Amino acid sequence: MSINYEVPDWTKNHYQDKGSVRKCARPWKMVHKTKAAKAVLCCHGYTGYPGELVRPGRDLYEVGFDVYAVRYPGHGTTGEDFLKSKAEDWIGTAYDAYSQLKDMYGQVYLVGHSMGGAIATILADAFDAKRLALLAPALVIPSLPVLQVRFLRHFVKRMKKEWKRDPLYSFYYEGDEDDDAFLGSEYWSFTFPSGVWELERVRRQAVACIEHLKADTLSVSGGLDNAIPQEASLLVVQKPLGKNKHLHIPTATHLLPYDKDKAAQDEAMKAVVDWLVGE
Repeated sequence: MSINYEVPDWTKNHYQDKGSVRKCARPWKMVHKTKAAKAVLCCHGYTGYPGELVRPGRDLYEVGFDVYAVRYPGHGTTGEDFLKSKAEDWIGTAYDAYSQLKDMYGQVYLVGHSMGGAIATILADAFDAKRLALLAPALVIPSLPVLQVRFLRHFVKRMKKEWKRDPLYSFYYEGDEDDDAFLGSEYWSFTFPSGVWELERVRRQAVACIEHLKADTLSVSGGLDNAIPQEASLLVVQKPLGKNKHLHIPTATHLLPYDKDKAAQDEAMKAVVDWLVGE
């Protein structure tokens, strides 16, 4: 794996973070000395960060792709930045990244996890991407309290919730030892009504794209996923256009790119690689 953090500032036309970007949250690229014919853009999830997608990036790089991961404004810095960023900033930054890569490569494919799956769906539709791999895409979110947050977002900035680090999850990114604890204290220990509403706006836009989405699409779901049901994957792979496939892994959680069940993680990552290679 040859990871490099010297990537363009795709956030420059969007919300500008006030906090420093944590090491684990730096956007990255894995590029061969001789530029590959095809590239992949990886899109992370809601309150997530690019480091979470190093595993699929590494696997795709090893089979010959140049791979990039985008970071959305408000992610990987502070909760205050997150509160000030919007769906337009998240989608727009990923849009600008894809647009630039499209000018550099013959083909640019997409990998998206959770909300990143919704964003990748939007991009694939906008740019007529040929191939798309989704990991627990946030296209159906039963637990999303839409009516509640639509009202609360005007009055409540954040609501405390319990978060504990699970040591059974292991990561592949290069970062500081306290990255997980810091981001837990800034993001995952709270519910942000305005952020949840922005997530819903991303989800709705992605669902509106499905009917005319041409990309050949793989969607992977996990049987132990408490956030995104199998229904979300079925929704996108039942679209009328393109070649589409659903893989359900009963032992997988929502965090497929670094699932604590290594066999489930390996199965999901192999499926993504095979799909984008074209097998």
